[in-house]
Amino acid sequence: MTARLGVLGHFAHVDALVAAARTLEARGLQIGEVFSPVPVEELIHVVRPGRSPVRFVTFVGGATGLVAGLALAVLTTSVWDLVVSGKPLYGIPPYMVPGFELTILLGALSTLLGLLVFSRLPARRFPAPAWRPAFGVDRFGLWVRGPEERLEEARAVLAEAGALEVEDVEGEAP
Repeated sequence: MTARLGVLGHFAHVDALVAAARTLEARGLQIGEVFSPVPVEELIHVVRPGRSPVRFVTFVGGATGLVAGLALAVLTTSVWDLVVSGKPLYGIPPYMVPGFELTILLGALSTLLGLLVFSRLPARRFPAPAWRPAFGVDRFGLWVRGPEERLEEARAVLAEAGALEVEDVEGEAP
């Protein structure tokens, strides 16, 4: 079932795109996606993407690796005693090596897994319904999502900001 997902504005200049994004944000309209052939720093300040949860996944993986490495060393020493020169069985410095190594290993693997999960890879629905091939060459796009009654206001804002074309985006919700 296809439905009207939003309004898409095509822009030739980045300044018009940034102005439209600022106006939409000021009016409380939801910017669904911004398409650009080059990175635009001003858009990052306007769109403000959220913080990535991958850092928490990395922390949990690293902490798990540290605990697992220390537990491996302690439990191995508990089962097989190896007394060397009267040194204590449970000394901290020699146990830090497996703890450190497993911290790095599980931290890196959990980062990779978190990146794949939160990036939704492999992508099954790429590109977004509003993406057009011209956005990868020389045009900029601004996709506005929202309730049906606010989309006409978004259409007017995009046209007023200097959009070359404003079209409805229809399809299945991503």
